[in-house]
Amino acid sequence: MATKKTSNTEQELLEALKDGNERVRRRAAANHSATPEVLLRALKDNDDWVRSIAAEHPNATPEILLIAIKDDDWKVRCNAAKHPNATLEVLLLAMKDNDGSVRRGAARNPNATPEILMVAMRDEHGGVRRRAAENPLS
Repeated sequence: MATKKTSNTEQELLEALKDGNERVRRRAAANHSATPEVLLRALKDNDDWVRSIAAEHPNATPEILLIAIKDDDWKVRCNAAKHPNATLEVLLLAMKDNDGSVRRGAARNPNATPEILMVAMRDEHGGVRRRAAENPLS
């Protein structure tokens, strides 16, 4: 009797990240079995959606988020800023970002410190100030 396969191995996901089809790579980055190694590889992809998916993955570690917050694409940085595993270092970098969406992500993050929220409350972008005011920690 054959058993149904329930998850991919790290090696299978790493191989999928080499596929020429970005949809395959996006699925690999989103896979619930994706390990930090898979997510690190996904952050090097030329497709911004693959990188964005890696930055929002539940298995993204603080180290992965520190790489993602420095990405060229605002969606990747925004996902890193709002991730529950974001550290103070990631949030401080996010609050210095030129894109208001990234700063909003940091302001709404449950790990935002009073220092982060104070900076956010003085932000030029109303959406950032609103997110800071809505944060349960403020």
